[in-house]
Amino acid sequence: MFIDSLSELWVWQLMGRLHPIIVHFPIGVLVVAFFLELFTLGNKRSELRAGIRWLVYIGAGTSLVAVLFGLMLAYGSNYSESTLNLHRWTGIATAVAALSAAGLLYRADLSRRKKDLNIYRSILGLTVLLLTFAGHFGASLTHGEGFISDVLPWNHEVVSEGEFTELLTEVKEHSEMGSVAPQHLNELNVGVRRIFANSCYRCHASDEMEGGLALDSEAAVMAGGDGGPIITPGEPESSELMKRLLLPAGHDDVMPQKGRALFPDEIELIQTWIELGAHWSDEEVLTFREAEMALSKPELPHSGNEFENPVDRFVDIYFKEQGISWQEPVNDTLFVRRVYLDVIGLLPEPGELKEFLSDTSANKRDQLIESLLNREHDYAQHSLSFWNDLLRNAYTGTGFITGGRKQITEWLYDALENNKPYNQMVSELLSPGEKSEGFIRGIQWRGDVNASQTTEMQAAQNLSQSLMGVNLKCASCHNSFVSNWTLKDAYSLAAVFSDTSLAIERCEEPTGDFAEPGFLYSELGEVDKNLPTDDRLEQLADIVTQEENGRLYRTITNRHWQRLMGKGLVEPVDEMDTKPWNQELLDWLAADFIDHNYNQKYLLSLILRSRTYQLPTVGLSAEEARAPSDEYVFKGPLRKRLTAEQFADALTRLAVPVYSSVAYDPFDTRIAEASWIWFDARENGRPAFAPPGQYYLRHTFDLSNDKIINEARLLISADERFELIINGESTVGGHDWREVQNVDVTDYLTTGKNLLAVKAEKRGATAEPAGVLLNMEITYSDGTKSEVRSNTDWKINNQDPDPDWALSDFDDSDWYSVRSFGSSLDNKYWGRLLDFSHESTEDRLQFVRASLVENDDFQKALGRPPREIVITKRDSEPTLLQALELTNGEMVNDVLSRGADRWIREYGEDPEELIRQIYLRALSRPPTGQEARIIGKLLGQKPNNEAVQDLLWAVTMKPEFQMIY
Repeated sequence: MFIDSLSELWVWQLMGRLHPIIVHFPIGVLVVAFFLELFTLGNKRSELRAGIRWLVYIGAGTSLVAVLFGLMLAYGSNYSESTLNLHRWTGIATAVAALSAAGLLYRADLSRRKKDLNIYRSILGLTVLLLTFAGHFGASLTHGEGFISDVLPWNHEVVSEGEFTELLTEVKEHSEMGSVAPQHLNELNVGVRRIFANSCYRCHASDEMEGGLALDSEAAVMAGGDGGPIITPGEPESSELMKRLLLPAGHDDVMPQKGRALFPDEIELIQTWIELGAHWSDEEVLTFREAEMALSKPELPHSGNEFENPVDRFVDIYFKEQGISWQEPVNDTLFVRRVYLDVIGLLPEPGELKEFLSDTSANKRDQLIESLLNREHDYAQHSLSFWNDLLRNAYTGTGFITGGRKQITEWLYDALENNKPYNQMVSELLSPGEKSEGFIRGIQWRGDVNASQTTEMQAAQNLSQSLMGVNLKCASCHNSFVSNWTLKDAYSLAAVFSDTSLAIERCEEPTGDFAEPGFLYSELGEVDKNLPTDDRLEQLADIVTQEENGRLYRTITNRHWQRLMGKGLVEPVDEMDTKPWNQELLDWLAADFIDHNYNQKYLLSLILRSRTYQLPTVGLSAEEARAPSDEYVFKGPLRKRLTAEQFADALTRLAVPVYSSVAYDPFDTRIAEASWIWFDARENGRPAFAPPGQYYLRHTFDLSNDKIINEARLLISADERFELIINGESTVGGHDWREVQNVDVTDYLTTGKNLLAVKAEKRGATAEPAGVLLNMEITYSDGTKSEVRSNTDWKINNQDPDPDWALSDFDDSDWYSVRSFGSSLDNKYWGRLLDFSHESTEDRLQFVRASLVENDDFQKALGRPPREIVITKRDSEPTLLQALELTNGEMVNDVLSRGADRWIREYGEDPEELIRQIYLRALSRPPTGQEARIIGKLLGQKPNNEAVQDLLWAVTMKPEFQMIY
């Protein structure tokens, strides 16, 4: 009986081990069938149908066989249970989908109906998708979960070959002399624990105990696994752990089975540790590097008279150590373009560039930097992109529909515009008022969420990542494999934000423990668990923002360095425990930042004024760009691509507004209450859109004889052309509803009766929405104000009127009442009219910065994130989607087409000047002689829209336009 059972098990295991051979057959067959099916779309290549039919039938059958053999292999296996379950069920789902696809194909062949064929195709596509996931989980089982990602250069293991050689040499020398110091025993223990963390935790940690073995605590290591103890202190040759480590590669029992094999010095370190008694330190031993909390200001290096800027003094020492020679700073033209884009996010105007180039002052660069930092609105609007990414602040998207998310835009804009001290900003984020509470409030996701995505845990993750440069996402689910942070640490910080007791869950399984509120770094202060939540948050804010928290101020200093230089002093910027490429420079800048009252503009100015910032830019390979800071050699600022927002604003300056002021009000505080008004057309007694044509609008109003008019300004837009007449005098016209005209009309008004008249035209061939939007604000000498708006009090006519129709005493009693299409706040066709209270200059009313508008497909394609997670560094690698958007995107084509019309209106009679002005505005330089000749031939003497649009597109596609050099 025993022999029969053994024989049956042997056959079962043998059949199971055929699974890896069999499973590749349906994979290949079904994938080929799917791609052949794509070739038949649109009733093409019907000759492929017979072959596809057999491929699908064979693939479905063999997928079922592969599943059966896979279940045999899984029986009694020692695979990771979680990954095995994922592979098992995705494999079964694949077989079910494949059999369904085969059945649907058979039905489609019988019915000859296109609907049945399309259903079959959809299921076949689903089959291939499931097949992909099943294959991925299968590879994770056989090769380890990091089989693909481990080879990527940015995922190299923390431990490197030969790292422990020096320690082993010292230990051996002391051992030969008769004793090993406690310090060396501790260092051995730390090294072994680092090896366990990097190579073993994925299978042998408290939440993934394959074989019943965990290696993340002293008790677990000494207890061993299901097979008994793995360590015999003092006897490495008898220790099961060493036997497993020394087995040849490919052996069934060799360890580790997943990931890379241990380096020789790692194996020797573990052997030495066991030989010396497997000491486990009672002290808190950090498995991974942690940066010092304390922040002291290093002494400035001496450099004679060569360098005045502190940044340059530290970099000079670094360059000498690295054998790098200083290069000459970039020329004035490159500098102007670089600093404009870095500080305010806009291209310099040709006049601004000319003024700077003609300036002979020795300190003109410093003066320009300060003048740009003092452009509060431009600085704030550009900086919003960085801070919105960092603080996860969006204007729309996940959570807003359900009310489970809140903006902090108004608070943030005010903080940036007024250069609020950084410690105050952080304090108001952590102990918030109504306007800043969205940061810790996070996103209340719909339905049930896992424990690591509760609002309290989001607050902990957001605080730690964005403000402290610590990533708690792994520790929110289990003890981290890549840092010293534990599940308890993450839950303690989350508990600070919780109104109720917070139960600790490990990988969605309750542990039975509850978290005590506390900050990550207890040496900075304790959080009183007995305080109400609001008081705890106030206490947390005081702890985090104190000067002793060097972590906070190093992190923001590093982020600003990365913004300007392209790569941080510490990289990745969210892993501040990584060794900086220049520790003294980072510490000095952070300490100096504190000394200057946490003034971010001061910090930016200091870096911008350095010769280091003004060096020629450097291009790095993808591997070099991702290298951590301790492996990176700084040679100068990195060449950067324009962000989505910078590119959109650059297009606006070059062509026409990408986002017009009439379409968006960035402040959302006091919206002008004017309405879009137009002819009240009717069809069968019901409202309809008026046909194209010319329309005439009038509105009379009285101004008091007792008040003196100090100033009157008027905003007007019309879809799509208009002429404004005030008291019989023509004032301003427009031809694009997106361009709001801002006009000083003080001299056109009089006391008593006044008339606003608009001659408007809607072009096209069909009836569609049209309208006029007007808002006039009158300021009197006594400081009082009044407004005149477009509303239902206006009159309109669709017939050619009397020549005197634009005079105030004209009788319009037989004219029609206008129809309102909604105010500038709530209409669905055009958007909002900007309010007077925030903008005064005409230029600022012409367009809205891209950082202020809701995310759209254009900006998404260019890399603007949805901000559902903290984003601290955008991907700068170009993508196919970006290429398609810039080549054929509707928005780009529309902007360039309208821009071409604008350039033709301004310079159509002088093609040479047109070319020169486009180059100056786009590239901050005139065209070369060769460029001017080639483009001149293409444009001819009478440039048309298509030719100018091609020129604008060609210029915007140049790296010189899209990059910051």
